[in-house]
Amino acid sequence: MDQVHRPIFRLPNELLIKVFRELEDDEASKDNGGPDIKICRLVCRRFCDLSSHLLLRSVQVGHTFASVARLDAITRHPLISRGISTIEVVLSSYHSFFSTDPEGAGKQAFIEFQLKELTQRVQLFEVGKFRNISKTDAVILRKAHEVLSCWRYLMRESFPVPQQPPRGDLDLHRALVNNAYNEFQRLIEEQQSLVEQGGVGEAVASALARMPWVHRLEFDDTRQYGFPRRGLSRATSDTVFDGIYQNTLLPLIRRSDIDVMTTRQYPILSEIVPRVLAAVGGSGITQLKSVQANVEFIQFDEDVSDIHKRIVTATKQLTDFSISQDANFSFSSSGVEIFLELCLQSPALRTCSISLPAGEFGIRPFLAGTTRKDLTVIELDGAEIRLSDLKIFLRIIPDVLDRLELTNIVLVGGTWREALDMLREKTYRDSKTSPYHYPVRIYSPLNHYSQHLPSVKKFASIFESDGTWDISHADAYVMRHAQVNPFERLVLVGDSGN
Repeated sequence: MDQVHRPIFRLPNELLIKVFRELEDDEASKDNGGPDIKICRLVCRRFCDLSSHLLLRSVQVGHTFASVARLDAITRHPLISRGISTIEVVLSSYHSFFSTDPEGAGKQAFIEFQLKELTQRVQLFEVGKFRNISKTDAVILRKAHEVLSCWRYLMRESFPVPQQPPRGDLDLHRALVNNAYNEFQRLIEEQQSLVEQGGVGEAVASALARMPWVHRLEFDDTRQYGFPRRGLSRATSDTVFDGIYQNTLLPLIRRSDIDVMTTRQYPILSEIVPRVLAAVGGSGITQLKSVQANVEFIQFDEDVSDIHKRIVTATKQLTDFSISQDANFSFSSSGVEIFLELCLQSPALRTCSISLPAGEFGIRPFLAGTTRKDLTVIELDGAEIRLSDLKIFLRIIPDVLDRLELTNIVLVGGTWREALDMLREKTYRDSKTSPYHYPVRIYSPLNHYSQHLPSVKKFASIFESDGTWDISHADAYVMRHAQVNPFERLVLVGDSGN
């Protein structure tokens, strides 16, 4: 804007903030030299005063005292807290598999795990520097291999087999490993204390009470918190050891990172999602509009009625609910379907996405005594759907939908031919009026009796699309792009729908 007609600084604060908000980094521009909001703050004193709440848009909290204290400090800051729109509960954990034991197996497992992690990162670094390795890179690699050599020696030290002396200062790395392991034990104890006392749930509830404008709560066990991982590519010859040993204190993401599957134990933080929501509801907080959980597993106590009431209180105004549980690992009788029913009682629900191991849930949680007049985006993965329940469900949701995605569905009590006819009765917005390019996606249906079908390939072809992600025959029929039910062209002996 020019100086003659309307200088930019004559704009009211609200409009000025919107102008500068356009300069914020987004996920797409972070690696493309996009402008940094911290640099933009240097433009003028007025913008610096106005933009403090743009510095931090979300805040993470994990199961350490330092992380809980950080959340508390941020929520008490009069300027920075104003920009928070999301609280992220990070469920990566300090695994008790590494706990101290009389035989020393925990420490050995700790070294073995860190050895595997560092070996992979050294290999990636070597591949990346294969054609152009500098003197500094050579020093970094030499020191990283020194750490690996000493760790291998320490891991096998208790074996009765003689070993060759490792490269490097063994006493130095023995001391560094001991310090790292002891610190890891301390973090395990902090985590256990917070789990037993419900400390993270209380911290989140208090934070929401101080920030009534925060409407979004996320849970994720694929992220880490505390400090960023220090990669070898950003190390110097003087900081290699510091970075490597600091990385050993990062919490573990997802149980797949460690081979303890034979223990058949629940993941350490599997109860945290319902506990945090119960703590929020127990504080009388009803401001949440969005809850998203991307976790390996959710364990829920079906018998504690007080927790049930508090979860309903916390989620009674939700407009957006999303849950994704790792399909590669699950336990039976986890109570997840009851948990879903409690979270889905909001009559204002507009968007719902549920992805669980096949057969772990149905659509009955949606039928629990509430209207669904706003529910226009539905994404279900792994549901077992009874045809009679589908009929009721379609009757209580709007006639016009923005998105319907059904993946890995087990259909019982009827045929897919009947199901497609039912789904066709709805109207689906096209890409011109909906943010979704393909409003209907129905693929990879499952069936308990598919092994008895004479033509499984033909059945599957109805729900398949080509490599361009074009719509399938089933999608086309449901969206009324085709007039004939695709099962009318498919003749299966004994059952034309399944």
